[in-house]
Amino acid sequence: MNQRHETSDMDPKYIAYFAAVLVVVGILVYIVLWWMFHRFEEQQARRGNRPTLVEAPRTTPQPKLQISPQDDLQEFLQKENGILTTYGWVDREKGIARIPIDRAMQLFLEKEKK
Repeated sequence: MNQRHETSDMDPKYIAYFAAVLVVVGILVYIVLWWMFHRFEEQQARRGNRPTLVEAPRTTPQPKLQISPQDDLQEFLQKENGILTTYGWVDREKGIARIPIDRAMQLFLEKEKK
């Protein structure tokens, strides 16, 4: 049996043309990008001022280590309990004061009974 190829397929010269055009376009893109970055470098050099980087502090701050967590917790709780159990001003100019939480609950319950 005699096998032959189909003659109506695409001509191989078109593939060669496409490859040649692709190479030329690649070279042109490379040249244009090189020229563009070269111009950017010239413009930056003409400005005279280089972009400044963020300056890091000269000395690094020491970490604030918690020496005694139990004492810190006790101090925090005393401060919070002091706020919850005493009278005091929140904003004296606006006339806003705080009252102890127990007294606030009593006033609330009295208001609810009415």
